[in-house]
Amino acid sequence: MGKKISILIVLVLSFTRIWGAGNIYFSGNSNERKIALTFDDGPNDTSLPKILNLLKEENVKASFFFIGRNIKARREEVKRTYDEGHLVLNHSYTHSNFEKVSQDIIAQEIEKTNSEINNIIGVVPSLYRPPYGIKTSSGKLAAKKMGMDIILWNVDGEDWSSKKSVKEIIETQKKQTKNGSIILMHTQPDKYTSYEALTVLIPYYREQNYQFVTLDELLKVNAYKN
Repeated sequence: MGKKISILIVLVLSFTRIWGAGNIYFSGNSNERKIALTFDDGPNDTSLPKILNLLKEENVKASFFFIGRNIKARREEVKRTYDEGHLVLNHSYTHSNFEKVSQDIIAQEIEKTNSEINNIIGVVPSLYRPPYGIKTSSGKLAAKKMGMDIILWNVDGEDWSSKKSVKEIIETQKKQTKNGSIILMHTQPDKYTSYEALTVLIPYYREQNYQFVTLDELLKVNAYKN
């Protein structure tokens, strides 16, 4: 009996080592009235600056997942995001569908994006959001190999969808948000529904006594490797 328990413990520990390094987070502590605004798909010189302006006016810090191939042409926007106290994080290099892609290719995309970010702000992200939120064994192993935690979400107002009105986005996010929520939003070029929704949602969340925090505070993890 004791031998069987020992074998089981070894198997459990082995499984934890394989998957534990690339932790996957959907939300934070449900006992704390904290939430994290997160934005995918930047940087750009259209919707991103408008959202940064609003966050600055409202004294809100957020977390931005940038696409690597967009970064080089938008150095000023990346630097501004970081300098204003927001997190600059990794959203892959090409934003491709990684459902059937090898571990090595995903790792290369993570590395290239980290390098682009490091070249501008001098830090290397340790938080990664896979394109479309796709989770595969290859993606998990690639994140582990690169020393990255995977960040997903539990609130999605679908601000990326052309079929969703600003009112629908707002109502969906209000219904889904709870203690510890990671809220998915976007900074897409020439698309301002996220900004318009935020002008209503930020005051609403404050009325509900939510505290806005960045992901490292919400999840009690390191946002950067150095």
